[in-house]
Amino acid sequence: MFTRNATLILYTIIVVMISLTYSFEIGISRSALRRTATKMFSVVESSSEKGVSEPNCKVSGLVPILKPTNWTSQDVVAFVRKTLEMEAKNRLGTKKRPKIKVGHGGTLDPLATGVLVLGIGKGTKVMGSYLSGPKSYVAEFSTLYETDTLDTEGKVVKTSEKDLVLDEKVLETFRGEIMQKPPMYSALRKDGKRLYELAREGKDYEDVDVPERPVVVHELRVEGTDDLRKFKMECVVGGGTYIRSLIRDIAYAHETVGTMTMLERTVAGGFGIEDCISLRCSAEEIYEKAREVNEEKGIEF
Repeated sequence: MFTRNATLILYTIIVVMISLTYSFEIGISRSALRRTATKMFSVVESSSEKGVSEPNCKVSGLVPILKPTNWTSQDVVAFVRKTLEMEAKNRLGTKKRPKIKVGHGGTLDPLATGVLVLGIGKGTKVMGSYLSGPKSYVAEFSTLYETDTLDTEGKVVKTSEKDLVLDEKVLETFRGEIMQKPPMYSALRKDGKRLYELAREGKDYEDVDVPERPVVVHELRVEGTDDLRKFKMECVVGGGTYIRSLIRDIAYAHETVGTMTMLERTVAGGFGIEDCISLRCSAEEIYEKAREVNEEKGIEF
């Protein structure tokens, strides 16, 4: 009995032979038929790989990327998508880039670095079940000022001359389930608009009712540095937690202000920094990482 792949190959040969005979009647060039045959055999070849979702995408799966600073999460998605689509274009011999699905499993701010997990092909549909756990972060913040974005990209709206003296009892109130107000500069929607769109219109919390939301802080450690106005924070948090807001609220609880100056996501979905590949990897390296993750996590499509 023929295997699925043998059947596909036989079918391809028959179609090409019929097309070749018909081409002499209608004047289709042999080179055009050769390109068509190459594409069809490429489809058969790619479909034999475990994890394949479609002819364009060789391997579906999850790929942890080391996000650089000054890139949005969507910038990373677009860059990786282009890399994979250019490989598919060359492999399949098409004039246009074939479409390949790529998405991310949790936004990182442009200034942040670290683990950004992407789904490619059918991996975009299973990300939620593999990335729903806590995430770990390392952050630094200053108590000299507060900006409207709660990071160094924004406009200074408050300053403070008070030194922050860490109080462990105060920090304890930020562990476990807490209520948190998201930043105005965030992608959450309010009345059909993103909060950052409203913020860019000059609106703030006094103009927009942004309700607090429950979030979970599993672990929290804050320590001072050689600079009395700069602090380092390490935390493990549940989904939906804004580190910028956590820093702001910890500073407020110590009767001062705080602005995040650095953020690195060190763990997401069980992937650490050491598991990530560079954004500049080739398409084959991206596919190889997807194969590796599929095998380690037992992901099948």
